[in-house]
Amino acid sequence: MGTEVVVEYGLPALFVAAFLAGSLVPFPSEAAMIALLASGADPATAVAVAATGNFLGAATLFWLGRRLVAGKSVPFASRLGGKNPERVESGLRAARRWGTPVLLLSWVPILGDVLVLAAAMVGVRALPFAVFTATGKLLRFGGVAFLTLQVA
Repeated sequence: MGTEVVVEYGLPALFVAAFLAGSLVPFPSEAAMIALLASGADPATAVAVAATGNFLGAATLFWLGRRLVAGKSVPFASRLGGKNPERVESGLRAARRWGTPVLLLSWVPILGDVLVLAAAMVGVRALPFAVFTATGKLLRFGGVAFLTLQVA
C-alpha cells in the first residue's frame, strides 16, 4: 500500500496501514500518516485513527501471545522468534525486568512486536496492557503529527 493509496482512500487506508504495522507485518505507517497529513487531513482525527489501528494490531498480537502460552497453535507468530529466538528471549527479559511500562515502547519497529508478545507470555493483564500500549501508540502518532506539521 503506497502513500498514494492512503491519500486516495484516506482514513480507512491509514487505519489498515497502522493495524498492519501494529501486528506482525512490518509496514511504514508513519509514511502513510505523513502523506495523509500532507494532503490536508485533520491531525487529531488522523492521530486517533492511526493510534487505534496500531493498538488493535498490537492487541491481536497480544491475543496470539496468550494463545501460545495456552499451548494453542499460532503458525505465523513463530516468525518473531523463528530465525532469532534470542529476540523473543530478550523481550521476555525486558517484560520481566521493567514490567508493564515497557509497553510504552510497543510502537518501536520490530522491538515493539517482541515486547507485546513477551508481555502476553509473562501474563500481563489486559487492562494494563491496553493502558500502556494505547498511551505509547498515541504518543508515537502524536509525535509524528506534531513533527510533520512543524516541517510543513
